Amino acid sequence: MKNTHKSPITHFLADIAHEAGEEIMKKFHNVKQQRSKGDRGDIVTEADIASEKLILDRIKSEFPNDGIISEEAGQTIGNSGRFWLVDPLDGTRNFALGLPFFCISIALIENTKAIASVVYDPIHNEMFLAERGHGSKLNGNILKVVNNSEIDDAVISLSWLRRRVKRSQFIGYMNRIAKRTSYFRRLGSAALVCCYVAAGRIDAYMQGAINCWDIAAASLIVEEAGGLVTDFEGQPLDLSNPHTDILAANPALHARILREIVGKEQ
Repeated sequence: MKNTHKSPITHFLADIAHEAGEEIMKKFHNVKQQRSKGDRGDIVTEADIASEKLILDRIKSEFPNDGIISEEAGQTIGNSGRFWLVDPLDGTRNFALGLPFFCISIALIENTKAIASVVYDPIHNEMFLAERGHGSKLNGNILKVVNNSEIDDAVISLSWLRRRVKRSQFIGYMNRIAKRTSYFRRLGSAALVCCYVAAGRIDAYMQGAINCWDIAAASLIVEEAGGLVTDFEGQPLDLSNPHTDILAANPALHARILREIVGKEQ
């Protein structure tokens, strides 16, 4: 079902995400500068910086009293009670390698919850938008998570950051999942993978120690598509926590993975 109506805030989000997408596409397959950040393998390119500058300039111009937390620039304090979580290029390593799976991710946070968000894939021109209480859409089409409640033969994305988690814990999850399905995916852009759960392309997504800016926008898109996004305790995400474990799926499959894979009773 198509619904192209946008509120002023989602219109703004779509506009700046599209502009940022055009900016980073100028540099795709043409990365001239990249440097490592804190963790080995965690890099930033001139595309990250250019996209971030464009997004932050637009937010500061339109909403000068709002705070901002952005992956590269850090935190700007506001006085409105709201703040923006920005990942100007989620999937930078894919981008630098020429792999066509990356996105721009922006969320507006109020009272610790995302109230509006966008995830934009400029390669496929796919714009995922959500506003709390008003559903989520992909290029104007209403999104709904799949209704699959079976772990057997489910398509599951499982990944972790090796310096932040116990590797044995995640190898344990993988071993339990592998007894039920061989359809693993590790795609390299947390926000886009989470949106694929919302779109019914992937059944479930498990990620260890993810950054809040990587998942804030996409978590709202999943929730507004009828899915659940929690930590591994089954608790709502704390977007003030810089590193958190997440599980995203439809409610029935989410409960089964928590119980049968993670080992948490609900």
